[in-house]
Amino acid sequence: MKAPRVRRRALAAAGVLAAAFAVILLALWFGGGKPQPTIPGLPSPGTLTSVGLPLVRLVHDLCAVATVGSLLTAVLLAGDVATAGLLTRFAGRWAIGWALSAACTEILTLSDFLGIPMDQALRSGVLPTFLFYIPQGQAFLAVTVAAVVIAIGAFLPLAAWGRAILLGLAVLAVLPPAYVGHSASSADHNLAISSLMMHIAGVTLWVGGLLGLLLFVRRSAGPAVVVRRFSALALCCFIAVGYSGVINAWIRIGDLSALWESRYGVLIDAKVVALVALGWFGWRHRRTTIAALETSTGAAPFLRLAAGEVTVMAATIGLAVGLSRTAPPTPADTLEHEHALLGYVLPELQPHNLFAEVRPDPIALFAVVGAAVAYLVAVRRLARQGEGWPVFRIVCWMAGLVVLLYGLAGGIAAYAPAVFSLHAVQFALLAAVGPALLVFGAPLTLYQLAYPPRGNRADSGAGRAVTNPLVAFGLYALPPITLYVIGLFEPAQSSLAIRLAVQTFVIAAALLFFTVAMGIDPLPRVIAAATRIRMLLAAAVLEAAIALFLLAGPDQGTLWYSLLTLSWAPERSHDQHVGALLGPGLTIVTIAVLAVILWRRWQGARRRLSAATSTAAEFSSSGSGMPSAND
Repeated sequence: MKAPRVRRRALAAAGVLAAAFAVILLALWFGGGKPQPTIPGLPSPGTLTSVGLPLVRLVHDLCAVATVGSLLTAVLLAGDVATAGLLTRFAGRWAIGWALSAACTEILTLSDFLGIPMDQALRSGVLPTFLFYIPQGQAFLAVTVAAVVIAIGAFLPLAAWGRAILLGLAVLAVLPPAYVGHSASSADHNLAISSLMMHIAGVTLWVGGLLGLLLFVRRSAGPAVVVRRFSALALCCFIAVGYSGVINAWIRIGDLSALWESRYGVLIDAKVVALVALGWFGWRHRRTTIAALETSTGAAPFLRLAAGEVTVMAATIGLAVGLSRTAPPTPADTLEHEHALLGYVLPELQPHNLFAEVRPDPIALFAVVGAAVAYLVAVRRLARQGEGWPVFRIVCWMAGLVVLLYGLAGGIAAYAPAVFSLHAVQFALLAAVGPALLVFGAPLTLYQLAYPPRGNRADSGAGRAVTNPLVAFGLYALPPITLYVIGLFEPAQSSLAIRLAVQTFVIAAALLFFTVAMGIDPLPRVIAAATRIRMLLAAAVLEAAIALFLLAGPDQGTLWYSLLTLSWAPERSHDQHVGALLGPGLTIVTIAVLAVILWRRWQGARRRLSAATSTAAEFSSSGSGMPSAND
């Protein structure tokens, strides 16, 4: 029985690879990415580079998807430590292929970049410069290093948190190529890059997760539960991929007619057809195969349909690589110098523009809408169980999301990279106002009530560690100190990647800090109310110190603002002083309000406890006929 099964798996894998390579060759031929005839006297990278680069990129993408998928299955779906360890080691093997293909991509990209054959490119001595100073080289060098780290880490004995770190690193490692493709050269390159990052991450988690599920489902004691869990993730990825794909395609083609009048547009049409087909596969899983897993039919129907789905996915990845080698129908627009560094046109600052201007960041919009939908779904689930949920908490959650969305994609987000005072206000919204409102939504309590855990679930060591007041405060203090004192501010303003990473960390650290400080949601450790108040006081002192440093210290981002050369920009020193008062000031006001609320809750709890103790003592003394302990 084992030999036929191995043979079937080998044939299925061969079919998946054949589909991917066949589609990429067709896409290259149709889109004009095939090798061009060499013109005497003009430099040419040669056939090896012209054909090898897209094929190696396909291998690179498939290995990346398999690495992420194996780790995703190990972290989220595997029910026991042995299976999780096995899947992690699978990821390590795929990561080796990922690292090797990324290294080959660096060399082939250098050849393509210089327009000379690969052997001449290697002998030119330009490779170190290409890897460390040219964006294309930097991107794939980062991927190579990350893949090597994942490959080494996957073969080490890891706890659950270690596997989660590897998964996070793997997802981050698929993103650098987004900075050097067609999107990076578009006029609104921030929007284009953000949408492409979201597209790549969604595809990787979706395709990789399904591939990992195929490897894991026969080893699972309860495959139906595991598949249903992945089905929810797959639906989110499907929406994210379609949503981000539409945005990115619109930026690249600019006109609907290009969808049928250009070869680039026709290839996009093919990707749309593939996405619709994959949506049909998901619908069939939900209608038939998941139910079959719960019956005596077993896993065979699911495996057959999933194998076909993976084949379509692999072909779509090949199509995407071919599309990346096809020239878009409209050349990249150019911006005026003063807007080129920003990546978008920014009108003169007027008060109404802070509300009229928007920066529709697809990642922020998807995250905020997803958080709102998830919260409302949990509230509805709780209502079906016959339990209510306070309207006040719903309002706080939604208000917090609105504040974050404005800070990430509203007018304040448009002007924050160009005006320091508005950056300071944006930082306060993301680090204080929005997270504080979200904490009053009590999301952890809602989740525990709507989705009660099965059996006893012990508190994790990682959960106890991060909810330590000192750790929570340290993480909260890290962004302002790193930005303004250590000097990360200028790189964060000039680099979209660093800015997104900083904003994500700021929001996450603030949510953790205020969750620990306010004590609204249950925590894995008991924290005294006095300690919580001290946390808020320490945060207020930190903000006051940051304000003083900005008032008396050096100008922030001097080189960045000088390169922007915005004609209407406010005077730098004065603007920084205004920002030092507005940003930390808004944060201190928010913390003060929270401290008052916490103090009143503490005093109210002490009064109730005192009253209850007195009542119990009186009842004991009068009801038992015995003297009390104080008599």
